[in-house]
Amino acid sequence: MELYQGMGNKVELAQMKRKIRYYDVVDIDIATSKMAANLVENYKLSHNLQIPDAIIAATAVIHQIPLYTYNIKDFAFIPGIKLI
Repeated sequence: MELYQGMGNKVELAQMKRKIRYYDVVDIDIATSKMAANLVENYKLSHNLQIPDAIIAATAVIHQIPLYTYNIKDFAFIPGIKLI
C-alpha cells in the first residue's frame, strides 16, 4: 500500500508494478493487525508511531522478515524487529 501511495504519476506506477511482481505479497492477517494495534497503543505517544509504520513493523515481526529501510529511527524501538 505504501508503495502505491508514493507514486507520483502513471509512469511511476507502471514501473513499480513491473518491479514488485517479482516479490511475494504478505497479506495483513489477524495476528499482524492485533500486533500493529498494540504497537500504536504502546508507541504512538512516545515515538509518534503512525499506523502505516505499525502495520509494516508488525508484518516484519510476525512473519520474521527483515525490514529493509532507510528510516531506521522509525522502527529501531520495535521489539523483535530485524532492520537492514
